[in-house]
Formats: sequence, structure tokens, C-alpha cells
Amino acid sequence: MQGFKKYKIDYSCGALYVENINWNDKGLVVELENDNCEIIKLVFESTVYLYINTAESYKPEFWIENPEDYYPFLYSENSKKILELKKEAKHIENEKIIHFAIVGVENIVEVLTSNFPKVYWK
Repeated sequence: MQGFKKYKIDYSCGALYVENINWNDKGLVVELENDNCEIIKLVFESTVYLYINTAESYKPEFWIENPEDYYPFLYSENSKKILELKKEAKHIENEKIIHFAIVGVENIVEVLTSNFPKVYWK
């Protein structure tokens, strides 16, 4: 998690499961569910340059040594993935890009976007 910060939202419900990822007329929608069956929707309405859904709970850059340090919403404004994208796509090298990460129990979803998501509780 080096270089990533916590994206603060009103959340204290433990581990999350990625239930659904889809596009609709609002943008990219990531639906998450906790152990209490509460659903959180993150809607990325701004430009989404790419997203990656890793269907496993381990990625070296998001490894958490102490389970008490778990927090599912992280972001960086200068991650390795942002730098790689800007290098490959020269026309966006001056754009503000946020690397947003959702660390779930069985998935890690990463979104490179121009703004933070809107958060909705169901």
C-alpha cells in the first residue's frame, strides 16, 4: 500500500465483497456488500481510463500485514500504473488521474479515473 492513502467515507462495517461491476448511463458502477448484507455502490461518473478486477485477495502492492489495518478504499495520485498509462498514452500525460483501489475479500478492483466516485448506500 506504499504511496496509497485512505479514501475517507463513512464506513466501519468490516470486510467487503465485490458483487457486481458494470457500466450504465451514470458511468462505471461497483457494487459491494458487507457481512451484514448492506450494499455500497461506488459510481465513477467522470472519465474512467481503465479498470482492473483481480479475482483474488492478494496483490503485493495491497498486502496488509496486520488485519486490523484493513481499510477497503484507497487512492494514489502518482502510482506506478498512472505513470505507465501516461507514458503509453501521451495525449493524457498532463491530465489529473487518480488510481482508486477497492480491496475486497476475494477481489481487488482498481480504477484509473479523473475524479473520486460518488458513494451510495442501499
